[in-house]
Amino acid sequence: MKKLLIACLLVSTPAAVRGQWSVFDPLSEAPPPTVDDPQWSAPVDAFVYAQLCKAELTPAPAASRAAWIRRVTYDLTGLPPAPEHVQQFLEDARPDTAAMSDVADRLLASPRYGERWGRHWLDVVRYADSDGFAIDEERLWLWRYRDYVIRVFNEDRPFDAFIRHQIAGDELDAGDAGKIAVSFYRLGPWEADNMVREQRWQDYLNDVTSAVGSVFLGLSVGCARCHDHKFDPVLQADFYQLQAFFAPVKHSFLSAGYLPGEMTPDIQRHRDETVGARLDKINALRQDLRKKIAEACKVPLAEITNEKLDQAIKEKKPPVTDAAVNEINALKSDDSLKPEQRYEPRLVAIRNPNDEEETPETFILENGDVFSPAAKVTPGFLSNLPVWSEELVKQAAESDKSPGGRRKLLAQWLTSPHNPITPRVLVNRLWHYHFGAGLVATPNDFGINGSGNSHPELLDYLVRQLRAHQWRLKPLHKELVLSRCYRSSTSHPDADRCSTVDPDNRLLWRAAHRRLESETLRDAILAVSGRLRFETGGPGYYDKLPAGMATSYFKFNWKEDAEDQRRRRSVYMFIRRNLIYPLLETFDAADPNQSCEQRTHSVTAPQALSLFNGAFANENSQHMANRIHQEESDQIRRIDRLFWLALSRAPDSNETEACRAFLESKRGAYAAEADTGNEADHDLFAWRDLCLAILNTNEFLYLD
Repeated sequence: MKKLLIACLLVSTPAAVRGQWSVFDPLSEAPPPTVDDPQWSAPVDAFVYAQLCKAELTPAPAASRAAWIRRVTYDLTGLPPAPEHVQQFLEDARPDTAAMSDVADRLLASPRYGERWGRHWLDVVRYADSDGFAIDEERLWLWRYRDYVIRVFNEDRPFDAFIRHQIAGDELDAGDAGKIAVSFYRLGPWEADNMVREQRWQDYLNDVTSAVGSVFLGLSVGCARCHDHKFDPVLQADFYQLQAFFAPVKHSFLSAGYLPGEMTPDIQRHRDETVGARLDKINALRQDLRKKIAEACKVPLAEITNEKLDQAIKEKKPPVTDAAVNEINALKSDDSLKPEQRYEPRLVAIRNPNDEEETPETFILENGDVFSPAAKVTPGFLSNLPVWSEELVKQAAESDKSPGGRRKLLAQWLTSPHNPITPRVLVNRLWHYHFGAGLVATPNDFGINGSGNSHPELLDYLVRQLRAHQWRLKPLHKELVLSRCYRSSTSHPDADRCSTVDPDNRLLWRAAHRRLESETLRDAILAVSGRLRFETGGPGYYDKLPAGMATSYFKFNWKEDAEDQRRRRSVYMFIRRNLIYPLLETFDAADPNQSCEQRTHSVTAPQALSLFNGAFANENSQHMANRIHQEESDQIRRIDRLFWLALSRAPDSNETEACRAFLESKRGAYAAEADTGNEADHDLFAWRDLCLAILNTNEFLYLD
């Protein structure tokens, strides 16, 4: 019956799509084609160039060095290039490849790289610091997962191990790092106030199952929750077999010591400043109880973990007294203790059931209804794929006898050397973030309803490169950003004809115009104003909300942090599902309630109003004006500095004259107003307005 269904699905698929490529196909071993243009002879370029020639299209000319360094710096770090770096690169007399190689190495070695690419991964796995829904309670220690992701990217750890640890780090003996990694299972929304316990848990399992399918397999397996997938060969049984791998897990808050590099000096300092006498007293009381319990049980003190201590306090069995418990609870009753609790070495994670807890069975649910169970299923993989390992399939089928070890089998299957899907999805995401669209333009959907694959052999070449580099991403980044395809200009001399043949630019005849994402825009404004702080890690900070917005809500208060904290990179900002920071939301921040495969790039009136009238843009324009005044004393040099900071280039003579006239006009306007200060103030106000105007240009907002 399964084979008949799959055959029907394939027959119903349009021949044009069916005959080209399927994510289920084995990897191609096709070598790079031979091309007649030496500029396009590198493997990545040869695949692209051959497709262009086949369509009788010519590629766009190469972008300038200035455009390339601005593009690659934003792509790899999410920040504008420093003017001195741009000028050094432009003055480098070596061939482009050598000079660009050094730039790429420098950027990939920067800690800013992990912050940039960690943010991409957080989009995909739907990271947020709160539950969502009506209660939207804070997840006090989930920030440790965010910092772990950033470290993984910065240290260039093998990505297959990163995937395995997120799926089953606790079952793979990966230590405390593995416990942090499986916080992946706690990233999605959680409807804490759903009083139907069975439905609440099933909603959670459905969300995780869909996320595993989208994030790692690039398949909309969630569409098979109520029935067999209408387009892709994914059965309803596949959905629940996949779900059975993690159906037994329990939500848990685990103890986990800080890892090397995790407790940075800045985090330690904030912890010392934040944790007051109250938390010290709580810890002293808990330690006293721990000693008493260890003595009563005649076991080493180390065996009384936080979990065991919490259970003893809950049960109030001797030697734990009511008085001791009441004293601890009184100290923990105030919501203001949360800032202190955030620094405890604990995790928002999961665990397997213990010996005393029941291991649930998994059933196919008729129409997805938790109260209509049908056939029982055991853990299993997608039935339409070839069996890569009989032993792995056998172990999966038998794993329903025990709750432990199931997810380890799923982790091994996802990263198997025989699995063509997971690495294809990964390298396609890299291509998407570098070029503005993936080779499969729907990164979470490689199926029939997706965009299709514009360059199948190139995608599989990238998979081979990924595996050749032991799943390390930095060598692949470097190969992509040094390619002639990446260096193409956004302008094409024959754009009209090319857009007629290939209106969506799937064949890459030019580079894509890309607007800065919301976090990148905010960070760039802070950077050019000279105010961005590079403090890393720790609990998310609360930025200042616009005037008039409510700051007190059910179950939480939005308490803005000190000004120095609010100047950190946006990746470290607290993400509350029910209240996305307005500036980020206006510029299409990711929706943390679902896996975000790619950012929307809308053009709306609120964006213009936020950048022109908003407090953040105006305040930082003033700081930028102050910076330029401090760094340069001559007006022409100040104009030059403004352009280098914001646009990574010098102004031409017409632009210099326009800026000079603008400043003169503004000084006169402020001088004519009452109560606007002295002449020096008028000059600073005029410069503030000029900085604000430059920050509102398309050239600042878009990558050329």
